[in-house]
Amino acid sequence: MDDTIKLLAIDLGASSGRVMLGIYDGDTLRMEEIHRFANIPVQIRGQLYWDVLKLFHEMKQGIQKAHRMFGQLQALSVDTWGVDYGFLDKQGQLLYSPHHYRDQRMAANSTSMEALLPPREQFALTGNQPSLINTVYQLYSDLQGNVDLIQTVGKILMMPDLFHYLFSGIAVAEQTIWSTSGLLDAASSEISEEVFNRLGIPTAIIPEGVSAGTVIGLVDPEIQAELGIGPMTIIAGASHDTASAVASIPYIRKGEAAFISCGTWSLVGMETLEPVVTDQSYEYGFTNERCFGSTNRLLKNITGLWILQECDRNWAEAGEPVSYSEMVQLAGTLAQAPAIIDPNDPIFSTPGNMPQRIREYCVKTVQPVPHTKAEIIRVILESLALSYSQTIDELEALTETTIRTIHMVGGGIQNELLCQLTANATGREIVAGPAEASAIGNIVVQLAAIGIVEASAFRDIVARSYTPVSYHPAIVKHS
Repeated sequence: MDDTIKLLAIDLGASSGRVMLGIYDGDTLRMEEIHRFANIPVQIRGQLYWDVLKLFHEMKQGIQKAHRMFGQLQALSVDTWGVDYGFLDKQGQLLYSPHHYRDQRMAANSTSMEALLPPREQFALTGNQPSLINTVYQLYSDLQGNVDLIQTVGKILMMPDLFHYLFSGIAVAEQTIWSTSGLLDAASSEISEEVFNRLGIPTAIIPEGVSAGTVIGLVDPEIQAELGIGPMTIIAGASHDTASAVASIPYIRKGEAAFISCGTWSLVGMETLEPVVTDQSYEYGFTNERCFGSTNRLLKNITGLWILQECDRNWAEAGEPVSYSEMVQLAGTLAQAPAIIDPNDPIFSTPGNMPQRIREYCVKTVQPVPHTKAEIIRVILESLALSYSQTIDELEALTETTIRTIHMVGGGIQNELLCQLTANATGREIVAGPAEASAIGNIVVQLAAIGIVEASAFRDIVARSYTPVSYHPAIVKHS
């Protein structure tokens, strides 16, 4: 008799989605990728949208494949990046495909919104660093662009909540994903009445709030029949992918540890008991989001491996593709980068010819111009490491904590050179792993939600299941 617990984590990243199977045997967790699919936004008349129905179809294919390979599955949960959402009408139907956060419609409405809700007041009320991509800017822009929309909307669902609704027919507002929106009160994590009142948005469009790790219901019987599966529980887990990633971290010294979730974006931060909503945290550019267990993530978003990914795309289009391992090897042939860039400079935030933009940045800042692929890759990696170091120093100042260990998780840890450069730049031990942090965190939160393990024990499961790699500073920290 098979006594293992089999759960599905559906993890949507910047360019692809994955259906990941987690198998828990009572002691350790094993992950297996079942189905991978593209997650590419669709441009229509100058606006950018999620291809939501295709993604839902791919999710169903992954569930069906997992059931065929491994038998009955107990539960599933979806995690995505933050800020994006979809509208349901008053009959519960999806109004239109949700906008993608890289859409540009917010720029035309930001000035009028900030007149009603100035950036510093946004931060004081919600703990979220103001940004055009935030849900609050997107929602205000949608309502300004279509004055009749508010009469049609029944509910607004963040993207994981939307997929859970499509599977179950039950609408909820899960806390970790909503904490990225700029619409929740910093202290209580409830809807900020002040924000909604100032912007003239009715709070009735927000579904019932639930904490991470809440059982929603079962997969709709029609979907069960369509896929040929039995009953599966739908769980609102740590639905924000960074919240899931942080839930997977097997801290060595939690009170003295920071984290870097390293992928297309780099999220650098630490867990705190309460939001840090101070003038200094605002000036430094930090934001506050919720974790599983209702602790706080004090973090900064840094444009991460997106810059390297765009270089790779540019070289591939020119007929000169470079594999991931070749990139690391090329950068490793140089003793140091010829120049340093600011990864958060707006010039690097949108798609385009990234190698040329790096050269232009270096000309503008009067630095040696990198020409070879090795030089460009090394510039990116060293610049990211130095940006991480600055952010870690700011975290220490904000929290009055000595950070001795940095846990790096996510796909970026497969770049061993980046891990070592980060150890060198920060002067601290880097503990790298697990790579599949979001999917693993998704699964362990589900295990807690269905009562298989205590919430206090699931980091121990991760520690037993995955062996991290440590990197120690090889040179004196940059001044």
